[in-house]
Amino acid sequence: MLQMTNIRKVFRTDLVETQALRDISLDVAEGEFITITGPSGCGKTTFLNIAGLLETWTEGQYLLDGEDVSRLSDYQRARLRNQKIGFIFQSFNLMPDLNLFDNVDVPLRYRGMKAAERKERIDRALDSVGLLSRRKHLPSQLSGGQQQRVAIARALVGEPRFLLADEPTGNLDSNTAEGVMELLQSINAAGTTIIMVTHDPSLASRSARNIHFLDGYIADTDANAVVGQLEAVS
Repeated sequence: MLQMTNIRKVFRTDLVETQALRDISLDVAEGEFITITGPSGCGKTTFLNIAGLLETWTEGQYLLDGEDVSRLSDYQRARLRNQKIGFIFQSFNLMPDLNLFDNVDVPLRYRGMKAAERKERIDRALDSVGLLSRRKHLPSQLSGGQQQRVAIARALVGEPRFLLADEPTGNLDSNTAEGVMELLQSINAAGTTIIMVTHDPSLASRSARNIHFLDGYIADTDANAVVGQLEAVS
């Protein structure tokens, strides 16, 4: 599904050259749940941005569903991103002046869907995260955990092939974070591929595979017991 080979990312200024990623090679199969860990500045977010086609890379090959995305135009990448990739961010990134329904509607409007089909998808996505009854509420009327669930619904509404989550529990207390993690595991158990960046080793241990980054390299890869996924479907 996702295949990176010798991906390098170099940031250059007039005086400084910084290697954010150094020869990253990684295959992610359909239906996997993997976590990315490592210290601040090790390249985790850069990797996630490249995987999500939000950022270009300096060298290497990136295949998504067998397609070499380096050959695509900016428009083609944006269209592919909208159709196949869902994003979940630590800071939720909800629009404060839009209610939940309209927040979740944003990615669908770019597809030119008819209103009836959009409504059906939005209601289904909000229902899947337990917030259908609050679809007319503003984000400011929700708790942090509820806002993150709205962000997850927005990521799911386009029925993406995979989700990219950047510290999705970072702004949440431990109990709320546990609920969000269980929701992500149930989404994965239903077949959606998930790549999640986290600083929490207890969350990383609940994925099928943990990739540890250090100084722009993949320093270690661990296969975890898929305890959380089994619990999510039991």
